[in-house]
Formats: sequence, C-alpha cells, structure tokens
Amino acid sequence: MNLLAAIELHLPRGFTIQEQIGKGATSTVYLARCATTGDRLVVKVMRPGTVTPASVDRFLDEMRTLRKLEHPRIIPILDPGEANGAFFFTMPYREGETLRARLQASGSLSVRETLLVARDVNDALGHAHAKGIVHRDVKPENILLADGGAYLMDFGFANTPDTAPNGGAPKNAYFIVGTPDYVSPEQVTGKLAGDWRSDFFSLGCVMYEMLTGRTPFAGGSARATMMRRLTQPPPDVRSLRADVPDDVASIIRCNLELHPSGRFATAGFLRVALDAALQRLDGG
Repeated sequence: MNLLAAIELHLPRGFTIQEQIGKGATSTVYLARCATTGDRLVVKVMRPGTVTPASVDRFLDEMRTLRKLEHPRIIPILDPGEANGAFFFTMPYREGETLRARLQASGSLSVRETLLVARDVNDALGHAHAKGIVHRDVKPENILLADGGAYLMDFGFANTPDTAPNGGAPKNAYFIVGTPDYVSPEQVTGKLAGDWRSDFFSLGCVMYEMLTGRTPFAGGSARATMMRRLTQPPPDVRSLRADVPDDVASIIRCNLELHPSGRFATAGFLRVALDAALQRLDGG
C-alpha cells in the first residue's frame, strides 16, 4: 500500500486525498475531501525521503506546539498520526492564498490592508507568546489570507518552554533559525534567539514588504541580507511609498529597532498602536 492510501485509512470516514496544494523543505501538503459531505481537510505529511533526526524533531515539535494553541488566527491541528513510518497531521481547510501569493500578484497592499493583516498576525503572536512560544519564522509564506482575515501558520521553528532542557536556553536558541529576509538581529548573532520580540522584528519586515513590495534589508546574498540589519538602519518606508502615514512608519521603525528593548514590549502594546493607526486612517 502506498503512503497516501495508508494515510487515508487514518482519515475520517469518506475522506480521500485529492491533490497536492503545497510543498516545503521536508513536508508536502495535500487536500482531502469527503465525497458525501464535500467537507475538506488539509493533510501535512513529512516526506519519507527527507527524514533525518533534525527534520523529525521539527515536524513533531510543530505538532506539539499547535496542540497547545487555540486562537482564531492560528489554524489548529485536528489529528496527528503515523502511517508507513511517515508522520502526518490534519488541519481544517481555509479557502484563500498566502500573503506571498498576494504580493506576487499585486506587488504591494494598501495601508489599511497592511494594518489589518499585521493586527491579525500580531494577535496570533500574542497568544503564542503568552504560552511561552516564539514563532521565529514570520514571513509572507507563513501567513494565509482567508475568510476576510489573516492566519499565522508553520510553527516548525518555534521555541517552546518544554524545549529548554533543565531550565536552560530553548532548543536551537544559539543557531540561526528562520529566513534571511525576516530574521531578527539577535537571531543572526545567536543571542537571545528565543526572545519573543524577535517575532516583532520579523513582522516589521513583513509590514515593510506589504507596503513597498521589497524587504528592508535585501542584499546580494543570504549572508549580506542578514548582516545589513547589524550594520545599517532600514530605509524609511516613506522613501519608497509617500502615502504611508507617520504613525504607520513609526510602528515599522519601532519593530525594526536593532536591539529588542527598542521594540514593542508585548503584542498588547503593538495591538494598541495598530488599532490607533487604523482608527486615524478611517477618520476616527
């Protein structure tokens, strides 16, 4: 029996895997549908050819992390399993597109759309941070636009309290984890990589890209891109887009501060700033 047929035996009655809808470095994402009801599920499967101790750890960490999170802007895990030696889990299906796909199609978003997406992602981060979980890979590929809002996805790189051995540093805290265009300075240097404020830096990079169509520290190579945030300030978002209000530019500038202490202290404080910017934008 092939892998997908084996996985289907673990799905709710009547569900069959229809098509592949996504692919990452170590996993493949499929759409499953019930022939009777038309209901759909997402099935994320770790590809057998990518199995290493590190990749298994990451996949299982994501399953464990998602089991701890219950928030309207985080798609929950429904059922984990194993078939033919491959790990998988199911999630509810959301009709939509990633923020990356939207940016590739449109180049940039309106100021209002940017603030709404940032607010949803920040709310998801706030819930995770309250549980002691730091995402560490906030980027457009991991943000789903669906049902009139944004969802934060892929917690495979997340640090959680139970990954810190004997009360020490979180797992992988002193390794560069994340994507070069969005990682925080402390992730680049290997210092405080488990600090929740690194997620705000990444969100600041995403906001900058939503407004301008480019990331603030783009360089000629991954190393150059990562080092730029340590050696030069990001260009003012208004130098590339003049219609960005001062308060929105200030939010981004605060999130992109070199040291974590210069950024918003919590998701709650950032939410207040985003709400105020939206209210002023709407004439309130």
